[in-house]
Amino acid sequence: MKSVMSCILNRRSVRAYMPQDVSRDNIIQLLTAASWAPSGNNLQPWRFSVVMNNKDLIKMLSSLTIFHKWAQNSSCLIAVFLDTKVVDSKIENAYLKHTQSIGAAIQNILLAANELGLATCWIGEILKNEDQVRELLGVSDDLQLMAVISVGYSNNVSLKSKRRDVSENIISWL
Repeated sequence: MKSVMSCILNRRSVRAYMPQDVSRDNIIQLLTAASWAPSGNNLQPWRFSVVMNNKDLIKMLSSLTIFHKWAQNSSCLIAVFLDTKVVDSKIENAYLKHTQSIGAAIQNILLAANELGLATCWIGEILKNEDQVRELLGVSDDLQLMAVISVGYSNNVSLKSKRRDVSENIISWL
C-alpha cells in the first residue's frame, strides 16, 4: 500500500488511457473515499453520477469539453455535483463551505485512484456545459455540476511534473 504522501507527490492528471475497463469495485472504493471527505455539519453535499460500460454516453459527455479527444477514451466518467438543497442561505459563506467540501471529496477520489493504480483527470472546463451534462445524465436542476473526473488506466509510462519550492508559497510564518 502506498503512503498518503506518496500518493500526493506522485499523482498526475492523465490525458491518455489504455482500453482497459475499471472494475465497479474500484469505483465504489473511489466514491467511498470521496464520502469520507470533511464537510460542514457532516452534510455531505456531494452527489455522483457514474458512467461506465456505456461508451456512447462517455463519448457524448466528452463531446461537451474541449478535451473530448482523450476524455472519450477513459473507462469511466464521474460527474460530481453539489446538492444545492443542503446550502442554507441563512448561514454566512454556506455555499463556499460546501464547494470546499466538494473539492476535498474530489481530491480523495484522485488520491484513492492513485493508490489503486488508476489514472484520473479533474475536468473543470466542462462546467460551461452544465445544463447539457445534467440533461444527458438525467440529473435535476437542484444539483450543480462541480467537475467531471475521468478514470482509467494510464497509457503514459512516465508522467513528470514539478512545483515551485514551497517557500515561494508561504506569505507569512508567524
